[in-house]
Amino acid sequence: MSDRMIENSDRGLTINKALAWTVLSSFLVGGMWVGIQVNSASSGMQTIAERQSEDRAEIRDNRTAINNLRSSNARIDQRLSGIENSLNKTEISISEILRYLRERKNGEARE
Repeated sequence: MSDRMIENSDRGLTINKALAWTVLSSFLVGGMWVGIQVNSASSGMQTIAERQSEDRAEIRDNRTAINNLRSSNARIDQRLSGIENSLNKTEISISEILRYLRERKNGEARE
């Protein structure tokens, strides 16, 4: 290995063939590696974008379902309030009937 890899002469900088092939191979392999990494990153970003759009669609569906449940819950609350009011009226009516019957029974017992 007495040959120098790089020489400086009047014509300029010259390099040995072995070094030239090594540099060229390194650039090609490096370029391929960078290309593979960029392609991998690009496909990863595309996958993330697809998942994000799917997640957004699911979020919209969930919001719709939640709103439907809220309105259903409001209707159920109204029905329960109506049942409670009806039950209170029934209890008041029963209390009045019982009071009337007691008064009548007490009135008959006095006679």
